Amino acid sequence: MNGSLVSCARTHRHALLLIVYVSLIGALWYLPGVFHPQSVEDVRRWVTGFGVWGPVVYILLYIVRPLLLFPSLLLNVAAGILFPPQLGIPCLTAGGLGSAVLLFYMARTGIGSEFLSLHGGKWGTRIHQYLSDGSKNFQRMLWLRTVPLFPYDVISLVAGCTKMRLVTFVVTTLLGILPGAVAYNVLGDALGGNSGYLFSAALLVVAFGIPLAFWYFGGERNNLSSKEKT
Repeated sequence: MNGSLVSCARTHRHALLLIVYVSLIGALWYLPGVFHPQSVEDVRRWVTGFGVWGPVVYILLYIVRPLLLFPSLLLNVAAGILFPPQLGIPCLTAGGLGSAVLLFYMARTGIGSEFLSLHGGKWGTRIHQYLSDGSKNFQRMLWLRTVPLFPYDVISLVAGCTKMRLVTFVVTTLLGILPGAVAYNVLGDALGGNSGYLFSAALLVVAFGIPLAFWYFGGERNNLSSKEKT
């Protein structure tokens, strides 16, 4: 009897994990006392309430953010308001990488095929095909992380549906996060009154505008667009 239960669990492992993930997200959404920020100020007040543990709490909050269903932009901007750049950049990078790996693992173990079939559509299929070329998935994943056109969480989930190696995902995500982490920290610093807005705007253009220009005019976008026809 026990053996048959174990065998059944192994056979339906992905379905069981999907149920676990959905139940966890539902519990975190409805349970009282779970933090669901509505603004950057909410994040600032909550994190500063932990005193010296604020950086650790910020990173942990960022990692579980996909389960709490609120946008990463709140935490991106809050990093520069909460911490000086020498601390805020590592915190944002660590949190962003952690949340990406969490989604990658969830897609690979339980919700990957269901996510693509229910919500992927033609666009999700194109991204999946684009990343499935093992000889090019490093550079292509790096493009998707640096060009500000592609939803961060969705790309993590779709990448988890491919056969991409975890190390490839981690390295490209880390490299893709860094320019934005610097720009967002300087922007948050400016919003906190510690630096100029002009410099912040220039960094945002460099961090996001240059990769976008290379993507659009360099022809790489054609490789993704062509997947619609295959």
